[in-house]
Amino acid sequence: MKKRKIKRKVKILLIVIFITFLIICLTNSNNKGQVIEVEQINKYKYILVNKENKLNKDFKPNNLVEVKKCSEGNFYLEEETAEAYQQMCLNSIKAGLNIRISSAYRSYKEQIKLYNEYLKLYGKDYVDKYVAVAGYSEHQTGLAIDLKSLDYENFKNSKEYLWIKENSHNYGFIIRYPDGKEKITGYSAEEWHIRYVGKEVAKYIYENDITFEEYYNLFLK
Repeated sequence: MKKRKIKRKVKILLIVIFITFLIICLTNSNNKGQVIEVEQINKYKYILVNKENKLNKDFKPNNLVEVKKCSEGNFYLEEETAEAYQQMCLNSIKAGLNIRISSAYRSYKEQIKLYNEYLKLYGKDYVDKYVAVAGYSEHQTGLAIDLKSLDYENFKNSKEYLWIKENSHNYGFIIRYPDGKEKITGYSAEEWHIRYVGKEVAKYIYENDITFEEYYNLFLK
């Protein structure tokens, strides 16, 4: 009887160990693309949001402020991002340029609306290249800005873009979706879309000609 009891206990223990092993394996395999919860974020400006990393639908920065300078419209950004943008834009004005915001913070609901509008207008192939599904948009973080030039319809052809390309890292911004990096970022080039990551990180990304995904995998993952 004792031997049977011992064998039974051993079997139960082995089953428990096996189930635990399976849970660990499944958890590790699902780490990629998991939802980012607000409480998991320790260094806010280093959030990686892309086609594989999703924000909770209730995520909203608690320090959004309205951009008062270099802005035409009611645009909001995370406070540090707003300050950096305003300083950058004021210096660009001194250089004779006309940079303005065309889009900034968007809520989860606003992103749903925008995605559906572009889907109706341009179709799925277009939105897959340029428009994020709700929850997968950097604009929900309050760290991302779409820019425009008051003098050029196409931002890529503008003096403003050339200045942003060479100077935005000095204020903590990167061009988030650079040309030639589509396979890494998952999106077609968007010269107008900049993202705040802080001066130190922006400088490294600029000097090494890499994307935020590449920097994240090297130092933050």
